[in-house]
Amino acid sequence: MFPAPEMRVRFPSIAPLLSNEPVEAAFNRHEALSVRAKRLYHNLGLVSVFLISGSAVYTIAETLLFKGIAPAWVGILITIAAGLGIGSQVWMLAARLRSAWLVNRFACERLRSIKFQAFALASGAADQASLAARVADFSATELAKLTEEVNVGIATFENFVPEKLVIDPDPPVTPGDAQIIREATTAYRELRILYQDRFAMAELHRLRENRRFFHSAADFIYFAGAILVLLSLLSKVIPGMPISAWVDFLAISCFVASLSKLVLDNASLTEPSAARFVRYREDIARVTASIEAGAGLDEFVPAMERIALGELEQFCDSSKTINYRL
Repeated sequence: MFPAPEMRVRFPSIAPLLSNEPVEAAFNRHEALSVRAKRLYHNLGLVSVFLISGSAVYTIAETLLFKGIAPAWVGILITIAAGLGIGSQVWMLAARLRSAWLVNRFACERLRSIKFQAFALASGAADQASLAARVADFSATELAKLTEEVNVGIATFENFVPEKLVIDPDPPVTPGDAQIIREATTAYRELRILYQDRFAMAELHRLRENRRFFHSAADFIYFAGAILVLLSLLSKVIPGMPISAWVDFLAISCFVASLSKLVLDNASLTEPSAARFVRYREDIARVTASIEAGAGLDEFVPAMERIALGELEQFCDSSKTINYRL
């Protein structure tokens, strides 16, 4: 989105494409709002889950193990913790943090696509001045459309159709400047195609590592709970089998932990994201193959942007399941 100074030196003929100030300013604004809302949403979500789950575990312990023994002040603290956990979730809903995060992230990805869709305009640009004029006109039109989209908030996800938001440029009346076309093609491949492929690969690796660890933890918690439940049941049907109340407590606690993990999984979207990134890399590979086969800017740029916005559409669909509610 923001090429390094070295990139600007390498591609002087396409300066209007590399530095699109109106689009970049809007991107920075929405990026800041998205990052702030996401951080607050996830931090509050994690805190609320731990407070509510911890309170539930204490309630079980107090009933099975410490009834009438625990000091009154401990119960008061746990009650306050549970109230804070519930209050955090209520405030998250009232403040619409989830909506603020997702809508601004949506705007950022739309702006990223707008900037790179403009690269297709280089196919018919006779010189840098004409390219700058075409980019400025295109950007102004698309920014106005985006403003209307995000004005309705997260409801815009329902009407988001990537195919309608990618512009297929009209075939150039006269051939564009060869230097501009060459620089635009190389820059687009490096800044958009290669960058997105590397990003998807890095995210896929991260998600797989996280999934490996958390799946192992989930398996351990589940089987530990199952074994403890079996022991508890055996103690009730086998006379004289010495099983303490700790077994019941730990069995129930394991299933509370499993429920909490399920909530965190729903909020992180680990599984859907991994599948999306696999398909995303496959689609990007097809665009790269079309370039090698001789496709022009006016062909492979719209194709790549449809793929990028298609991935955004899947994110919009998956985001409907994101929540921290137990």
